Amino acid sequence: MQLTKNVITRDEAEKLAPDYVKAHECQDFNLLLKFYEANQTLKRGQKVLVKHDTQYVICKVSSVNWNTPAAIDGPVIRVSNGEFTWRIDGVSNAAPIG
Repeated sequence: MQLTKNVITRDEAEKLAPDYVKAHECQDFNLLLKFYEANQTLKRGQKVLVKHDTQYVICKVSSVNWNTPAAIDGPVIRVSNGEFTWRIDGVSNAAPIG
């Protein structure tokens, strides 16, 4: 999936969520855990910063579903950049912004 909407530079992402950028660049487990825990409280419509592959993308949470068998260790979370939607729970995470 090649994203083109709401893609920002690393420097712009660092201004919005410096700990998030640091967590991904350094693979800092404690910081990554901080964002995993924050993702447990995300709400639909909330603005977030997401790292997708090598890009930083500003998205909105499009759904948070606790009532599914896939919600074993937390909610199934989908985000949208206005072009695509994708899941961020499990392998990825998001930083609440704004």
